[in-house]
Amino acid sequence: MLGFLIAIILALLLTVVLPLVALSRAAAARDAMARLERRIAALEDQLPHDRPAPRPSDDTSIAAASDDRGATTHPTAAPTTATSVAQSAPTSPPHAPATPPRESTATRLEARIGTRWMLYVGVAALVIGVGLFIRYAFASQWVTPPLRVAFGGLAGALVFLAGRRAVTTGHARFGTTLVGGSISIWYLAVYAALNLYGLLNAVVGFGLLVSITGLAAAQADRLRSQPLATVAVVGGFGTPFLVGVTTGSHLSLFCYTTLLLGAVVYLAHRRDWPSLNLTSFLLTGLTVPVWHARLYRPDAYLTTELFFTIYAALFLWVLHRMRRSSHPQARWVRLALWTTPAWYHLASLWVLTPHRLAFLVYLIIGTCVGVFLSVRREGMWTRLLLWAAVAVPLFDWADSRPDQSWLVPAAVTWLAVAGIHVAAQVELIRRVRARLHAADILLVPATGLGLFVGLDTVLAPSRYALTGLVPAVLAAAYAGVTVAVRRLDPRAARHTLSVTVTLGVVAVAALLEGAWTPILVATQAAGMVWIGLREERTWLRGVGALLLAVAIMRLLAIQFDPVPAAYSVILNRRALLGFFVVAVLGYVAWLHARTAADGRQTHPVALATAVVTANVLMLVPLSTEIYAFWELRATGPRFGSNAELIRQMMLSVTWGAYAAALTAAGFRLGYAPIRYLAIAVFGVTVVKVFTVDFSQLDSIYRILSSIALGLLLMGASYLYQRHAASAPEAES
Repeated sequence: MLGFLIAIILALLLTVVLPLVALSRAAAARDAMARLERRIAALEDQLPHDRPAPRPSDDTSIAAASDDRGATTHPTAAPTTATSVAQSAPTSPPHAPATPPRESTATRLEARIGTRWMLYVGVAALVIGVGLFIRYAFASQWVTPPLRVAFGGLAGALVFLAGRRAVTTGHARFGTTLVGGSISIWYLAVYAALNLYGLLNAVVGFGLLVSITGLAAAQADRLRSQPLATVAVVGGFGTPFLVGVTTGSHLSLFCYTTLLLGAVVYLAHRRDWPSLNLTSFLLTGLTVPVWHARLYRPDAYLTTELFFTIYAALFLWVLHRMRRSSHPQARWVRLALWTTPAWYHLASLWVLTPHRLAFLVYLIIGTCVGVFLSVRREGMWTRLLLWAAVAVPLFDWADSRPDQSWLVPAAVTWLAVAGIHVAAQVELIRRVRARLHAADILLVPATGLGLFVGLDTVLAPSRYALTGLVPAVLAAAYAGVTVAVRRLDPRAARHTLSVTVTLGVVAVAALLEGAWTPILVATQAAGMVWIGLREERTWLRGVGALLLAVAIMRLLAIQFDPVPAAYSVILNRRALLGFFVVAVLGYVAWLHARTAADGRQTHPVALATAVVTANVLMLVPLSTEIYAFWELRATGPRFGSNAELIRQMMLSVTWGAYAAALTAAGFRLGYAPIRYLAIAVFGVTVVKVFTVDFSQLDSIYRILSSIALGLLLMGASYLYQRHAASAPEAES
């Protein structure tokens, strides 16, 4: 059924859409040629020997006659007389060149309908009529299946000969359209003989379809028709699916696709058709997933990856050849081909992730190649994207907890990826000796902290993990990198030093397992931010921000610990830790605000980040405490099953009330980020009420949640309206 649908879509594309595109382009070229001919005729009319003499008026005739008489009687005085006449006569504007009459809108519309749309509709009607007739004949059992196929082949041949005749007689546009229609008819005939009637085996059908594709490509090259070449490319990629993609080996399919891509690239380069490369690129991306779903076998991952590499190399070579092309379509084709590394990476992960050793080796080799090319071209953002593209799937794989035999290879992979990036950074500093770019400032801590998190994830469940050992060793390594970099660029050494300090703090915090970890890290972060603001050291504030991020992550991990039986709401470890970190964030925000008030360097982004993060974190302990309170009472006789309903309602009311309070505070302080956060919290609350609450709560609780949320939203709206009404008064 899928093959039949593909065949129908292919027929419509080949018969109607692509020929129409060809006709449109041909008509545009004809119109341009006509305009050029009219322009040449207008320029010829301006020549003196071709311009008709203007009919002289009475005054002009008299002046001309007197000039002629003066010239006859006094030959030597003719120039003087002409000069005086020219001086005495008023200056007249030069004769305007004759312009061809502009075609009216009705004329252009008529020409467009007659030359284009009537042809388009006629071809479409012809194809539809022939299809309906064939369907009727088949339903009436007028002819046998072999005769049906033969009729289709004969009809395609007649249409092809008619198209070639039209081309030789000077009707190239009409003839090319008929040739494209004949190709589609042949495709349908072979498909019917192969899949509907079983008259051909797969090998013969595949050979016939390939022959039709080759004929279409040859005709496109001979007729210089890019739409017909597109027909050939679409038919070539559709051939395996028309035959049946579940038959045959994957190796033969990949070899065929490789040869097809090579032929397409050659034809596109020969005729300077960049869009043909784009068509093959898109069709390759569409056919691979279909093939993977139907024919892929896990044991063929190496050959699959080999051909993926060949495809990527071919398209990258095309991109390299088109880098200086001036073709109007080249820009868009280059933009599409720039996504080749991303598609290749996703396809490789798709195939290699189940095979652990190949997966790890691919990540190391990909990192080496990508870093080498980025360093050679000094592509800073390319290295950052490369690190993210490798680290994210490696994190996901490590989080799946591989067995003990794969812990050492995973750790080696993490060390290799991070080491390659660090070596590249040092090499760039040595070669360029320039100020670090924004990508470098992000990549340095991402590499160090990502390495720590990756190693901790991999080694935590094993005997190799020692408390505080991994961050301590990494801190020592980055200290050595800091010493080496400082000799080349002291400014770059500050960033590696920040990673060193962060890893050292993490190592100390790991030794103080439990509630002391976020307290220690948050306190040190506040101190570093204070020093950075006081001394105007940006890198110290950056280190403080990183430490705050570590404290927040540790706090969030503690917030979702299981609730013990003996649990005191609010007066417990995780709630007090949450309030402490919120207080530290508030202190950091106050430091930034005071610095701005003193007239020193302002940091509005850091201030807004601290304020918003503190308010978001305030909701975390509030929500967890409500959740724990009603979880403990769900087993009691008083509330029972109603505890869950009341909990959901209280969460919604708490979030809405907090958002209303943020709105009031935002208007009171005149600080927009708080109001934006309030709007976001209101949005989350509304989504929760109309999804979770309405699906789980009883009618009474739905009513209460809706009423409470409505009142809170109305109150926030009143505040906004009041602010809008008072704003003109304040301005006046």
